[in-house]
Amino acid sequence: MSITIYTLAFLLISFSIIGYGYIFDNYILKIKNFDLGYLGLLGIFILTSLAYLSNIIIPITTFFNLIIHFFGIIFFLFYLKKNFEIKKTQFKLLIFLLVFSLFFIFTAKTHDDFEYYHFAYIYLINNEVTQIGIGNFNNGFRVPSSIFYFSSLLYLPHLKHDIVHLGSIYFTLFINLILLIKILNFKNNINYRFLIYLCLLGLIISNIFFYRLGEHGTDRSAQILVILLFIEVFFLVNYKENKKYILSIIVILISLIISLKAFYLIYISLIIPILIYQKEKFILLKNIFLLRITYFAFLFFILVIFTYFINSGCFIYPLSLSCVNVLWSIPINEVLDWNQYYQLWSKAGATPNFRVSNPEEYIEGFNWFSNWMNFYFFNKVSDYLLSMFLIALILFFYFYNKKKQKIKKIKFKIFYLFIILLFFEWFYNHPALRYGGYHLIALIIFIPLFIYLQNNYFKKEAFNKKLFVLISIILLISLSRNVGRIAKERAVYNYDFLTQPSYNRNFQNIKIYHQIKELINCKSDCVKNSINVKKIFNRNIFYR
Repeated sequence: MSITIYTLAFLLISFSIIGYGYIFDNYILKIKNFDLGYLGLLGIFILTSLAYLSNIIIPITTFFNLIIHFFGIIFFLFYLKKNFEIKKTQFKLLIFLLVFSLFFIFTAKTHDDFEYYHFAYIYLINNEVTQIGIGNFNNGFRVPSSIFYFSSLLYLPHLKHDIVHLGSIYFTLFINLILLIKILNFKNNINYRFLIYLCLLGLIISNIFFYRLGEHGTDRSAQILVILLFIEVFFLVNYKENKKYILSIIVILISLIISLKAFYLIYISLIIPILIYQKEKFILLKNIFLLRITYFAFLFFILVIFTYFINSGCFIYPLSLSCVNVLWSIPINEVLDWNQYYQLWSKAGATPNFRVSNPEEYIEGFNWFSNWMNFYFFNKVSDYLLSMFLIALILFFYFYNKKKQKIKKIKFKIFYLFIILLFFEWFYNHPALRYGGYHLIALIIFIPLFIYLQNNYFKKEAFNKKLFVLISIILLISLSRNVGRIAKERAVYNYDFLTQPSYNRNFQNIKIYHQIKELINCKSDCVKNSINVKKIFNRNIFYR
């Protein structure tokens, strides 16, 4: 496959996603106030929902996806024709970020879990309708992320599965666009300084720390979205702008975050600090439930939870309390074992080649703490903390000024307390950075700093110049790191992005699919690796 086709596919799908966001907003939600970045996230939301619903009836084939993206591009052209003059600056930013994102998409190495079960799950969606009990084949199939369904829509004629690993880059692309548009819109109003600084933090995390597409998996996109969620929540409680619009955005963000990783359900509790700050609490709740997007978000949530259930017999795997005893259920002792293993792994008590001899005792209380300090805190968490404090120090001196100014006070203390509580929940139950630690640590460090920095006086021209220089440095660092990564992959993996820009599909796991297909086609004595199949209403149920 040529680099031209690979790049063109990435660009056209970007336009298709925005097209679906536009058509859904214009004719269904009718808010008509989304910027180009949020139209992208709304497009991901709609397309992912469509993939969930469609796969119940049909496989997500290349022909299906070709039709989907053909209409998406048509919708985008309608949007472009109608809005280009109004949003010319946003379109310029989009084109810039599309070019910038090319350095993300050229990668030889995918996420470790991509070979283990991500690809296999996407491959199954592309070849079969939704099957019941597939969690019996692979533990990864019991925790299906929405990104698998979104990525299944990247399976196209000629390309086949060459770009299905790019799902995460679309989150990064549109989040970057949102953050830059916000900075552009807020830069001349001193009352928005705190939000500008939070947007800068989002850009730093997204582009410097999460610069490797191969490390995103199902975790990092969700964590960038959480930072964006807090920006919107602070905006909601501190300013009087269109609250219907902000509430719609918050509903979309929470839906996407939970769908990427079910344990982020805890972020629904953000409604508590939001309500505390509202004088008219009932009216706010009423407004949320009257939003059209809320009904679609509820349907989306049902689809996500339903998929967990039909895969494993648990509504949230591996939470044993959520499990139901049905034919295809994972045995409850196995659910408990995997729950324990996830805790062991996050508390440095297990690796692919090691496991402590006393797991139940190890995960109790803080028995794991000293081992976690030795084998995880040093050097993963410590390196991240040092990086965060170094950036905080740089930003402090970069935006420091003895001269102060009076600005609107930001309501943040209850949210900050909420973040600290989330941090303690994370630290006690699953203290691995990929399980929600990156954004919590960053927010705890930077929110007090940004509250302090917002009072520093700068003339508009001087402040805008500082913003331009800093954003340029962030993007240049990200660019240089990705160029260095590509050079390293060229040396280590013999990766030549000019002639073969995609990852190596030869090493992806499709053995599970062949096992499933063999059982589907079986006529009698249908047992494979202790897994049975039963056909009910022309639907296959796999069980043990």
